[in-house]
Amino acid sequence: MKDLLVCGVDDGYFPLSYKGRRGKTVLLSVMMSEYKLVDVNFSFITIDGDDCTDALIQITPECNIILLDGVIFGGFNYISVDDIKNGRYIIFYSHKPNLTEILRALNKHFSYDKKRINSIVNVLSNLVKLPTKRGEVFIYSNLDKVLVKLLIEKYQLFSKIPYPLSVSHELASSLSRFLLTSF
Repeated sequence: MKDLLVCGVDDGYFPLSYKGRRGKTVLLSVMMSEYKLVDVNFSFITIDGDDCTDALIQITPECNIILLDGVIFGGFNYISVDDIKNGRYIIFYSHKPNLTEILRALNKHFSYDKKRINSIVNVLSNLVKLPTKRGEVFIYSNLDKVLVKLLIEKYQLFSKIPYPLSVSHELASSLSRFLLTSF
């Protein structure tokens, strides 16, 4: 696992008035080698849009493993795991999401978009419970579970949330709030 470039990916803050494709937020990737920050990339995604997978591919070109904070970003924008061209990924949840509530919201607001619904539901209904040194987490990945467990535990420095995700969360939140107040 040495010399792996691991990218943590999270989205930024957005006001509720942006829902329904009325605004954008940041999708941000931090690239780490071991515990060292190597690079930061970001793009913009449409709130409730369908451009998240393209943005992800754009901001993670050199990553060996992409560590995602869920499958849903920017409201109900989403990652289509079938379309991730640049590699291996881990979709991470520190708590099991409420599939019933998510499905209700998807059907209410996106009943016309079967690809979105199927893509999100496929991931959420196939999450695997993974015991770690900091507690159980839920993952969906195209990697071997043993490797996923090793990688997540390696980066669980301060909590059960892996360090690359913590850093990407802080940076995406700060950058999006800064950009909102600057323009």
